[in-house]
Amino acid sequence: MRLVALDLIRFFAAMAVVLYHYTAREGFQDFSALANVTKFGYLGVPLFFIISGYVIALSAKNRTAIEFAVSRFVRLYPAFWCGILFTVVVTGYFAGVRFDAITILANATMLNDYLNIANIDGVYWTLQAELKFYACMFLLLAFGVFERYKVWLTGWLVITTTFLLLEQPFFMGWFISPYYSSFFIAGIAFYLIQNEGKTRFNLTALFSSLILSAYMAYQQVGSFFNSPSEVDRWIAIMIICSFYVIFWTIVTDRLVLKKRNIYITIGALTYPLYLIHGFAGSAIIDYYRFSYSDTVIVTMTIVFMLFSSWVIHVAIEKRIASPMKRFLLFKFASKKS
Repeated sequence: MRLVALDLIRFFAAMAVVLYHYTAREGFQDFSALANVTKFGYLGVPLFFIISGYVIALSAKNRTAIEFAVSRFVRLYPAFWCGILFTVVVTGYFAGVRFDAITILANATMLNDYLNIANIDGVYWTLQAELKFYACMFLLLAFGVFERYKVWLTGWLVITTTFLLLEQPFFMGWFISPYYSSFFIAGIAFYLIQNEGKTRFNLTALFSSLILSAYMAYQQVGSFFNSPSEVDRWIAIMIICSFYVIFWTIVTDRLVLKKRNIYITIGALTYPLYLIHGFAGSAIIDYYRFSYSDTVIVTMTIVFMLFSSWVIHVAIEKRIASPMKRFLLFKFASKKS
């Protein structure tokens, strides 16, 4: 089942983050007014996490743990490795940045934070949050308890609430992101509502996640731009609430879009665009900043990033991901037999 609206939402979330990084920077005169809006673009990340919660719940259903792991591996890693190479080359050329082999190899695993090795691109922290979420879903499938969602989803909500209020259990961040758990939970709750209906449990889980998400939106504003006002904090909360409203209209079939190739295409560009736009894009903008106007260089950088994302999707994701998935599933099936 493919919800076309999700492709558009993915692209909107990615572009929100891109504009946040490109136009909400200090010193850009051309974007002084626009930045009042794009400074909230960082909220595209929690929107990604809501989408991820929904998609992962959908993809995990009726799959074995191995099938789920393989599907997630080929979805994340080939494009990610290409994104690392792209960032290393572009930042090396435009900013003179050099990364040693250990940093590159550690980043390629997505586990470099456990090794205390910095991310090549700051946006990779979100992929690490995704990977931890996938690992937890894998374990639920491996132990055959994924369908007992009332138990583990309730536990997850309780632990998340406890951590946000008391910072306990202190080790929660090692296996799942406590600060963004509510968004993953929201996506799962939306999936349950679509799949099983508006039961008391499903609605309670959704409403509980909304309260936690609103709390985090209020608290985190200061981490993403300087000197936020009380109005800024409430705007962030309203934006998060709007995400819930949009998703509600989708899973309850109030918002249904006809399938069009353009929607699927721009949805497919989202992941590679997110991977490559950050450090590499900033390096390009800084390199040409005093040669062209802010508007020209940012526009051209966005066009270049969109084109590069299309190349990665066509050359890597479409040509490598499917054959790799078939190969890995065959290998695991052979070992099992």
